[in-house]
Amino acid sequence: MNTWENSYLEASKLVDNTTINSKGVLLGFNVNLDKVIELNPVSFANVLRKTEDIGNLYADHLPSKIATIKDLFVCLIHSIKEGKANEVLISSEEVAKWIENTFVISRTVIGGQAGIMANLLKAVQITPVLLSTPIASTRLLELLDPSIIVPGASYPSSSLKSGEGIDKIEQITHYVFEFSEGQYDLGNKVIKCLRSNRFIGSYDKVNSLLAFSDEFREYSESNILNFSLGVISGFHLIDTELHPSKSFSEIFKPVLHLIKKWKERNPKLIIHLELAAVNDVDLKNKIVSYLFPLVNSIGLNEQELISYLSSIDATLSNSIKFELSSVSLFRGIHAIFSRYPHLRIHLHYLNYNLILSPLISEDTILLRKNSLMISSIFAAVKAKNGLIKGRKDVTEIDYNVSKTGLEELQRLDTYLKNEFNGEESLLKKGYLITESFAIFGIPTIVIPSPKQLTGLGDTISLTSILFEMVESK
Repeated sequence: MNTWENSYLEASKLVDNTTINSKGVLLGFNVNLDKVIELNPVSFANVLRKTEDIGNLYADHLPSKIATIKDLFVCLIHSIKEGKANEVLISSEEVAKWIENTFVISRTVIGGQAGIMANLLKAVQITPVLLSTPIASTRLLELLDPSIIVPGASYPSSSLKSGEGIDKIEQITHYVFEFSEGQYDLGNKVIKCLRSNRFIGSYDKVNSLLAFSDEFREYSESNILNFSLGVISGFHLIDTELHPSKSFSEIFKPVLHLIKKWKERNPKLIIHLELAAVNDVDLKNKIVSYLFPLVNSIGLNEQELISYLSSIDATLSNSIKFELSSVSLFRGIHAIFSRYPHLRIHLHYLNYNLILSPLISEDTILLRKNSLMISSIFAAVKAKNGLIKGRKDVTEIDYNVSKTGLEELQRLDTYLKNEFNGEESLLKKGYLITESFAIFGIPTIVIPSPKQLTGLGDTISLTSILFEMVESK
């Protein structure tokens, strides 16, 4: 324990003593409004009491989309019961209106992986930052740092409207239910939530087209040599049911063409794909087959791993659902790596983080380990304070290392040494090198009463890859 606390202390000193050697970062393709709803057993019971009887709130299979109030409760209760993060699209305007009129919205913030990461980049002193937004909206611009380049943002929003005041800006609204641990009374049953987490219901008719402006396309293609990292996300929001005239292939085509243009004009560009869970099997398969061969790196949590692994090894994916251990999760990311051995795969989990990648040079081993620890520190800052103001925030954190994380790394260490004859020790050194891959693992920092849960995975993925691209001051 003390060894890891000392390692965190040493890593934290590097945050302000290094320069990220990145020309700039470009991001697409999901930016939205996050309306945050804080839930605890008391507030949830009050809402349930006021809601008309909608029948059984349990289901063996979760709905692929939220079309009714009952669908919303089924998905929300499942997340609370399991203590798991999840996101499901809301297909009904009536459900969106009902949420607005029923729950207390505590705050509205920039949402979407690309939007969250764009503001974070400013906090860690990265310029330039280029961001694609799905619409030209002054409301979005108000929530973004003014230094972020948003091509086409000064243009007026076109009119995509439906009835009674829900216009285009409201059609990129994601309702973030941040639930706390405790006993939740469902009337005829009580469920115990062991882990605070969040459920997102996304009412999004714009990001579902993976829309980006001509101005963003032209600017990014013309200036791609000014960027060394591209971060792409939002593919989980694609929904052909909202756009019956479009197929998955037709929606993907412009984005894939753009990414290939970037790589063609700047072969050194690193592209990281941040994933989110998908229920639609066809979409999931398209994301894997279209994007995994094209990108250099992917980031995902345990639920997203289970989701995407089903496209590669359905049997293993199903088994992981019943055993979320470090060994089973490693086996999951290793199955993806075996199919796509060029990928750097970053798994962020509650008590530990793992990176599995091709073999790397000896002088970058310590750099990657420290970058992984730095990303854990930044996630702890966000969880504790609700936001990251700057690099100096890392000095405000107590390095309370997860005991569960240490135990899981010990189990994984034993497994790896038996199966792969790895050198060094994952538990003691934070990495293990085998003949065919490198695996990095660290225990995370425990924050007892987190203020912020949404965007922690994005924070971890982005800061980890950024602090691999560093040079000493």
